[in-house]
Amino acid sequence: AAGPLPPLQPKPPGLRAIGRLKDTVSQDSQRLVQRSKLMADTNANIQDMVANMRQELRGQFLGKVPLLSRNIVSEQEQFRLVGKLRPWTFQAGHDIIVEGEIGDRLYIIERGTCEVRKTVNGRMTTVGLLAKGAFFGEISALYDIPRTATVKTTSDVTALSLARHDLISTIGETELESMRVIARTQVFSSIPLLVELQSEQKVRIAEALKKHTWHKGAIMAGENHLTARLYIVEQGHVRMHARDKASLPSFWPVDEKPIVDLGPGGFFGMRGLLYGAPVGFTITALSDEVRTLSISHEEILATSQSAEERSQMQETLQQSMKGYLLRQIPQLKEMAEDNFRSVRNCSEEVSFKKWSVIFSKGQPIDAVYVLERGTVIEHDGEASAMCELPGEDAGSAEVAQARPIERVTPGEYFGAGCLEEKNFKAPCTLVALNDVDILKLPQSAVWNVMHEERRHIARIPLLSADVLGKAEQFMLVGKLKPWSFKAGHFIIREGEIGDELFVIEKGVCDAVKLIDGTETVLSQLRKGAFFGELAVMYDMPRTASVRAATDVTAVSLSREDILTALSPEKVEKMRNMARTQVFSQIPLLCCLDSGMKVKVASKLTAMRYKPGAQIQVEGKPTTRFHIVEIGEVHYYREGTEVARKYAAGTIGELGMMYQEPAYFTIVAVTEVKTLSISVDEILDLAGTGERPALIRALVSCFRTSLLRQIPEFQGKDDNYISHVLNHSEVVSYKAGDIIFEEGSPILAAYVVETGQVYASGTELPNIQLEADREPRRHYLAECLLSGTKDGGPPPSARYTLEAASDATVLRLPKAVRELVIK
Repeated sequence: AAGPLPPLQPKPPGLRAIGRLKDTVSQDSQRLVQRSKLMADTNANIQDMVANMRQELRGQFLGKVPLLSRNIVSEQEQFRLVGKLRPWTFQAGHDIIVEGEIGDRLYIIERGTCEVRKTVNGRMTTVGLLAKGAFFGEISALYDIPRTATVKTTSDVTALSLARHDLISTIGETELESMRVIARTQVFSSIPLLVELQSEQKVRIAEALKKHTWHKGAIMAGENHLTARLYIVEQGHVRMHARDKASLPSFWPVDEKPIVDLGPGGFFGMRGLLYGAPVGFTITALSDEVRTLSISHEEILATSQSAEERSQMQETLQQSMKGYLLRQIPQLKEMAEDNFRSVRNCSEEVSFKKWSVIFSKGQPIDAVYVLERGTVIEHDGEASAMCELPGEDAGSAEVAQARPIERVTPGEYFGAGCLEEKNFKAPCTLVALNDVDILKLPQSAVWNVMHEERRHIARIPLLSADVLGKAEQFMLVGKLKPWSFKAGHFIIREGEIGDELFVIEKGVCDAVKLIDGTETVLSQLRKGAFFGELAVMYDMPRTASVRAATDVTAVSLSREDILTALSPEKVEKMRNMARTQVFSQIPLLCCLDSGMKVKVASKLTAMRYKPGAQIQVEGKPTTRFHIVEIGEVHYYREGTEVARKYAAGTIGELGMMYQEPAYFTIVAVTEVKTLSISVDEILDLAGTGERPALIRALVSCFRTSLLRQIPEFQGKDDNYISHVLNHSEVVSYKAGDIIFEEGSPILAAYVVETGQVYASGTELPNIQLEADREPRRHYLAECLLSGTKDGGPPPSARYTLEAASDATVLRLPKAVRELVIK
């Protein structure tokens, strides 16, 4: 039998500790697994929450698009569409969509900013800004309509897009049709007849549109068919073709062919819809299948919901069409909307019975006549002679040419010459061939508006009475183009090259400039103020930016407008005036009186340089001053290109004064034309006994420009600088003379007027200004800084300045600022 068990031996202390550690590790491991699982679940929940928030936010963005709002699509369809949104990332400066291109998707900005740019008056301009939540391109999600504007990113942008195929595959046909109705109302904004109707009225009209399908080659309307319906192209392309140029209305551009192709969004039949006028073109289907929407005048009015609304709609349609017809007059085509509205209100509808003479050849007329309804004929002779004219069967070319011209298209205008010439006489006889209605626009109504505009441009020196007569000023008024700018928009930017001047009609602008890297407001511009005038003569960089401080209405005049409206002699006279204005930016000439500036401008010699020709050579005496009028020049220093200049840039304006060695070699890169003059030629312009005064004026200009290089004097007016010069001392030094030594007390600033100097010592000055400027000529100018305190020993010079050649130096005592203030 087995004996009793031996007693258990206690575990060694080390094993017990290991056991407890093992248990702890196991428990920690279990807790870690549980917490990791909890964190994973929490992270998943957070990600789901973020995803749901993102989806919800994108759903809110999507709901702001009228085509995709809850009024059109269900909540479930909108949610599915959010899942179809595709994110895009664009860098700053990228064109997301481009005006004129065909697209198939809409975009929503999720992050960043964009600007909307549009061709207005033949020039690209910014017409709006877009930020987070904004959308664009929505009609392209349904139709192949050209983009109406360019959208360019102004920062890094994240955008969401929705493609047409995703939209069509997600939305039911009923909802798609509702979306098409909303899209059609947006197309109405490009149809002058419908643009002023209320939104609800547009929706009802869009719902009333009739659908038509045409196959390639189908004649949709004939040239002589009476207009019964307004047609809008929904899909495909059609061609509008006139028989020949002779059958085109008088307002048709002379250089354009009698053929126009229309795509989706295009329309025809509007002009004659209210009046039953002939279509004027043969309309043919170009695509294999063309789909159009159409409506008649009566069908538009039938969408009204009361007799009162019907009357109001008819009045709106008539006023819209009246404005459209009057806009065919060249002088009114681009008139600012406020001015045009007052002109339109002055027009009246007059009726003439069949065979009535509206006006006779040679008769003074003081109104413009615009055809609304009916047919008129133009005859180059007296009305009494019309009965003797051969009939339509007469076959000779001479007889056909003498036959009166029939005019039937609403918008044909007659007598527009009276808007440019006060005592205008009718160039032909105008007779009503049947009962006609005509809009009569008094000359005085337009001239009253144009007179106000003329007063504005007459204040611009280039266009003043000293240069142009009233008739020429009125011709330019007819060329003015209207603009609207939102507050904060930069109308012109410093450094950019432009070719337009602007006149403010309404609102306030800030003229701003970067000074030492800081934007500084120089002045405020209000109604009647103008800016950018030199740009109409020269491709010169803008000297400041102009930003709209409020919403601004302005008009512009371009170089092309001036060159096409004025004679070469007047343009040359304007150039002379422009040169005198350029002189105000030229140190050597800015202080001359206006009479002398005009004389200098007339004395300038035109010089031409081939590409590669040297205009100025480094180290050689500067004998002439040049204004670059045409072309581009490059500046070189010791063989290295350091700068470039363009039209209105100047060469040698300082060195010419004392024929100093040129600091740069300047080379023509393109064909270059400069206007040039020497100091002797300027002095030759002085009259008897006037030469000493002219020399003093030139020296004063020169010294003023030297002082303006000193930071403390930048921005000071001429009177201030004149006082500083009165307190300065002119000191002459021989070559080798010490002007001041290192370690000597700084008691004055020094400005080198003539000659060369050399600096040496412990801490040399930074003598270079900008790349296209000669080295600065001032030394120890820090002693002039405001805040320099009296008392205690003055600071010591950190370098020695020595005359390297005979030199003349302006010495400005340290206390000159205080002396000027006193």
